Amino acid sequence: MNKLSQLSYLAWWFFRARFLGRRKPLQSVVFITSGCDSTCRHCSVCTTPSAYFKSFQEIQQDLDYCYSQGSRMLDVEGVEMLHWKSGTHTINDVFQMAYDKGFYSTSTMIPAADYAQWQKLGVKVDVLWVSILHFSDTSLLENLKDASLYMVINAQNYQEVPAVLEFLQNHKGVQKIAFNFHTPFSGTASMALDHNQRKEVIKQLITYKRKGYRIMNSVSGLKNMLTLNFILRCWICNFIYCDGRRSTQCIDDKSSGICEKCGFSMSGEMNAVFGFKIDTILAGLGIRL
Repeated sequence: MNKLSQLSYLAWWFFRARFLGRRKPLQSVVFITSGCDSTCRHCSVCTTPSAYFKSFQEIQQDLDYCYSQGSRMLDVEGVEMLHWKSGTHTINDVFQMAYDKGFYSTSTMIPAADYAQWQKLGVKVDVLWVSILHFSDTSLLENLKDASLYMVINAQNYQEVPAVLEFLQNHKGVQKIAFNFHTPFSGTASMALDHNQRKEVIKQLITYKRKGYRIMNSVSGLKNMLTLNFILRCWICNFIYCDGRRSTQCIDDKSSGICEKCGFSMSGEMNAVFGFKIDTILAGLGIRL
């Protein structure tokens, strides 16, 4: 499908969502593996050591469902994706299937430690996010090419943000960087920034963004994250987990009050899109199309 057709669909999706109240996803996150013994405490999904690998047929069913709901942007997620196989199918076949079904763009995320092996596999994906927790992780990325960085800012690493941004600016192989803030899931409240720290970091990011640093977050979206005083439209993205659960939100228990402390910057970006913020719209189109 050509870019004009894709833009036409996006405009039609937006019109129905913004003016007709239609709540259908535009983006899908499909988890194809589970089980993780790492210490990334900002993750609320892969927190059990028992691994499960979806079959190619199960993933096909997931993608059919997402596409039927109207989704056209696909994120394939899960730990140990480097080792995912189903019969003769490899991870490349998953992304190829997404293109064949008509998804406009695909993306995935891997830890910095896996980048070298991922590069050897030659996986074809539109947007590769390489996750880092600390500036020291950038030492693993000297050969980074045509990829973007992803960092969850928390109370332990927020002072490293300027160093990470300088690495980005001086590394031509990095396209952009996207920032989230630690969402205090159960047992991780100490990792969340307090209000003043969060405010300081967001203002810092806006300053860097305006200087031309390749930050994926838009200024309008970052401003939303300053106060979290906006309507959450989590339904724009749907989630399918390894156990088959389908959800319109990243957590099942909204009653826990966690949404009022949301650190997922996409929530601010989504709200900015619905407010016709041009910088946010262009940022989204730039990374997705």
